[in-house]
Amino acid sequence: MSEAPVFAKGRDLDAAARALGPWLAARLGVDDIRIVNLAYPLGAGVSNETILFDARSAGRDDELVLRVAPAPEHQMFFEPQFWRQYEMLVALRRLGTVRVPEALWFEDDPALLGRPFYIMRRMRGRVPVSMPVYNATGWLTEATPGQRRILWEDAVRQLAAVHGAPMEEFSFLHDPGQGAPGDEQQLTYWRQFASWALKDEIPDTVHELFDWVSENRPPLSTPGLSWGDARIGNMMFGGDYRIVGVMDWEQASLAGPMADLGWWLLFDDIHSVEHGVPRLDGLGTRQETLALWRELTGRPVEHLHWQEVFAGLKAGLLALHARRSMRLPAAGRPNPFIERSCRLLGRTGSVGSS
Repeated sequence: MSEAPVFAKGRDLDAAARALGPWLAARLGVDDIRIVNLAYPLGAGVSNETILFDARSAGRDDELVLRVAPAPEHQMFFEPQFWRQYEMLVALRRLGTVRVPEALWFEDDPALLGRPFYIMRRMRGRVPVSMPVYNATGWLTEATPGQRRILWEDAVRQLAAVHGAPMEEFSFLHDPGQGAPGDEQQLTYWRQFASWALKDEIPDTVHELFDWVSENRPPLSTPGLSWGDARIGNMMFGGDYRIVGVMDWEQASLAGPMADLGWWLLFDDIHSVEHGVPRLDGLGTRQETLALWRELTGRPVEHLHWQEVFAGLKAGLLALHARRSMRLPAAGRPNPFIERSCRLLGRTGSVGSS
């Protein structure tokens, strides 16, 4: 299966280049600039419009990425607060422990491109794609087990680096209106998300899972920086199988590191056993992942069962919202995220009806 740009929403790229040229020239301090080679990346995510381009002027050639805030009809997240993505990259780059793209400028005036946007430097590398799953086909299947081991270890090291970042550097993620940082804010947010995204079509199984995670919430969870969409598929790797950059910070919060571990293990399963595909030799097992993370962070693994159930609920809600926004019927469609959470609780569950 070939990859395709999935967020090409009809923007006139030539018009975008003309609008962006003078704005970018002023920030680069040049008199004349050419914006060329505009293209949507293959296999990009759907939560933001992303455009690759080159900016050429006398004596310099910059490879850049334009990210535009989603229009309401394309909005994947409840109250996305687009500016936070830019601030996340700036803060992480300043700390220097997590490899992220260099964020250059943020523009909140929608007059130029119709929506706020930011510019960052382009990274070069390869990303393990999720469709089709990287355990079944693609460049990772062609790597040796030793190369895959390098990739996996570097990925877990970067995950641990996220969890070593001081929480006070990310105070802009705190929303006191949603309760205390950590699990309380997350539960509030995702209940609001479900009501916003699904309106009165929330399936009974979703209500039941919300009841379970609310009633069984750990009494003493530790808040801290959470990447949110923590998975190998959001990492870019170089030819040496080491990480070039950690991407996609739309779901960043103060949920704490255990939220990321639950999400990471969920997607490890979704991209292998949930598709009936064995995990590639060299990619660490569940126990190896937890052991390496503990070694790197010096933290205990706590309340993982609860976090995995909650992770499946969150990912399942995003999948339901995506289908609803594309006006596709949910009835009869599998939702492996919700189904996995139900299995973890010893239940059967379907989201085919509300």
